[in-house]
Amino acid sequence: MRSAEVLVVGGGAAGMVAAIEAARAGKRVLVLEKKKSLGKKLLVTGNGRCNYTNRIQKNACYRGEDPDAAFQAIEEISHSTTVEWFLEIGILPAERPGYIYPASFQASSVLHALERELKLLKVEIHTEEIVQSVSERQHGNDEQGFLVESDRDSYLAKKLLICTGGKAAPVHGSSGDGFLFAKALGHSVVPPLPALTSLFLEGNFMKGWAGNRLQGSVRLLDAKGMCIAQDRGEIQLVDYGISGIPVFQISRFAAKALSEKKTVFLELDSMPEIPADDVFTELSRRKERAERMKSEENYSAADLLEGMLPDKFSRTILKQSAVSPKDSVRALDEKKLHGIAERIKYLKVQIKAVSGFEKAQVCAGGVPLNEIDIKTFGSKVKRNLFFAGEVLDVDGCCGGYNLQWAWTSGILAGRAIGSREESRDDTY
Repeated sequence: MRSAEVLVVGGGAAGMVAAIEAARAGKRVLVLEKKKSLGKKLLVTGNGRCNYTNRIQKNACYRGEDPDAAFQAIEEISHSTTVEWFLEIGILPAERPGYIYPASFQASSVLHALERELKLLKVEIHTEEIVQSVSERQHGNDEQGFLVESDRDSYLAKKLLICTGGKAAPVHGSSGDGFLFAKALGHSVVPPLPALTSLFLEGNFMKGWAGNRLQGSVRLLDAKGMCIAQDRGEIQLVDYGISGIPVFQISRFAAKALSEKKTVFLELDSMPEIPADDVFTELSRRKERAERMKSEENYSAADLLEGMLPDKFSRTILKQSAVSPKDSVRALDEKKLHGIAERIKYLKVQIKAVSGFEKAQVCAGGVPLNEIDIKTFGSKVKRNLFFAGEVLDVDGCCGGYNLQWAWTSGILAGRAIGSREESRDDTY
């Protein structure tokens, strides 16, 4: 059995910055990581470009059962502090309206800078070592500590930081084991759910629109038609449902509702900048022009929507309006034109499921913040126990917010670990 002054379980974004901060304070730090290398998930963020924070920070960018507490921490270590922190270790920022990237636009630059700092600080790193259990143990002279058992060794740790991630993207190492460790040490866990992911829709019409993209808006509606969440931007139409960043932004709310056995709907507006009446007016104008030119026999319903919407999607809209794309515009009376306009603006489909953790970018749920000291990220349940990153009940929007949460929680936890007095009266 080995002794460790500070043991960090998980070598992702939060674990690396926490280890750096604790080591800067003079602590001897050991990091255990199950994958072959550190920061596997970090390498794929921002499509490999690493959007590591965002200049626009507000409460609504962070979700969970206590977003106010989460934002309290974000205000302490926000994007400006993060940019300065990374600048110190060699990462020059580059901004694309709000979104902040390394100037290299390579996630590998960020990872290499973190690894270099860990090495300079002589942080001990064990990769391909899987932690199997954690439990509370005495650590000499009646000091409370933790027994951490892996597939290679056993460690008696004076201070323990759990930052194993959630359950999203298990290929990068997130398997939910941190939730088991938290429960073993007396914490509760808000049930984990996929977030920032695509949606499966009811029906068999989606194969007809697969492959098209459009600039639109989506709303998540409950059974009474009340809006739960909404967003807009580029939407991807896929053969099982719908995807794209606006869909990702509302997916955690859909997952939550479905987990509670509630019925929820997706409402798609494929022309959000144009009012419904104006859409109807444009359809009527097109039909009238075809009639004036006496070309209605050669002017189909599909032609009516050409230039307004992507081809596959427009045919889907027509079929959902009980109109064949091959029908002549002569067959489209005012009622049918209104029906087409309504579906262009308010296509409503029941949501069957959200894509699973294997496709999700992040995990909603985790250790609740009311069991954590938000200033130090120390446990209120066990002394000398800390949590950081996605294992906590916080998930952010797309745009660098989940990484900002990792940096914020990791830096604050690492600093607290480094500065914590070794008093037996240091309890919550």
